[in-house]
Amino acid sequence: MTNLLVLSATAAAINFIHALRDVPGLRLFVTDANRFAPGLYWPWVTPIVVPRARDRDAYRAALDRAIATHKIDAVIPTSDYDVEGVVALLAEGWNPPVRMFKPSQPQFDNLGHKARMIEVLSAALPRHVPQTWRPPFPPPGELPFPIVAKPIGLSGGRGVAIIEHADQLPHAITRLAREHGSNFVLQEFVPGGTCVLTMIYDADGRQVVSVSMRSTLTIFTWGGGGFAGELFDAPELHELGARIIDAAGGWRGAINLELRRHTGTGIWMVFEANCRLNGYSYLTTMNGLNLPHIAVALLTGDPLPSLDVPPPHLRRNFVAGFRETPVDAWVADFTSR
Repeated sequence: MTNLLVLSATAAAINFIHALRDVPGLRLFVTDANRFAPGLYWPWVTPIVVPRARDRDAYRAALDRAIATHKIDAVIPTSDYDVEGVVALLAEGWNPPVRMFKPSQPQFDNLGHKARMIEVLSAALPRHVPQTWRPPFPPPGELPFPIVAKPIGLSGGRGVAIIEHADQLPHAITRLAREHGSNFVLQEFVPGGTCVLTMIYDADGRQVVSVSMRSTLTIFTWGGGGFAGELFDAPELHELGARIIDAAGGWRGAINLELRRHTGTGIWMVFEANCRLNGYSYLTTMNGLNLPHIAVALLTGDPLPSLDVPPPHLRRNFVAGFRETPVDAWVADFTSR
């Protein structure tokens, strides 16, 4: 029996929780800093409430306690904050007795930080990155509108604004500065639909699987906008994705890139990376490509499930995600005891 600790109980974690439910010999333990997180309440999950990943010392102590108490064999962080926290702990020398992917701090900095990623890729792959500005910004008259304003440390649609006209810019900058200080950027708007390239790299940094998908209905709520989506074929996108990861110094574990194919030039443009599975990655599971199971098997050494994307006539779409969870009673909040 393998005891797996999944860090976070929302977004990408929902795919792990459902996709791994029936994997033989696997027991699921799921953490979150919010005791109302939906993923804590499925009957096959053991819920654990922990401090926020950014409360580094308390977070580390809680993970150590969970690992020891529940005899955890493997750990997979599935949210932006948990990945950031785990990578920082590993860089500080944290070495728990579990199997886990261990990307380096420079790898995370080059991919998880939006502005840093654009800086790195502007040197290596300049034709595939949108122009990006950091504070202090040029005068509005020198910027191309529409333009995108976005925080550098959040993913999905959180905090993102598309500014149509110059007179809207001061309000957007004031809002972002109030909420994020100087940690936001302005970015060239790329016309075209958003696509996601999701990949998994093994513990040695070798790519194991790559799959492309796109949302066909966008509703921006608390996070990403994918409300309906489909798999699609784009061989050149997979080749570009591998080049992007290589240019940024490599990766270990799951990662996804958000890109658009410019409607005017036809060039694929990358505008951010998320160092985890994407929020609607359950689309791949329902199509027979179980990315959470692949990630776990890479850690445990068990046989890999199928790595094949089904042919177009066998693919399934989705029109909603696992966002609603029936709850009988709330789990206990985190305590230091």
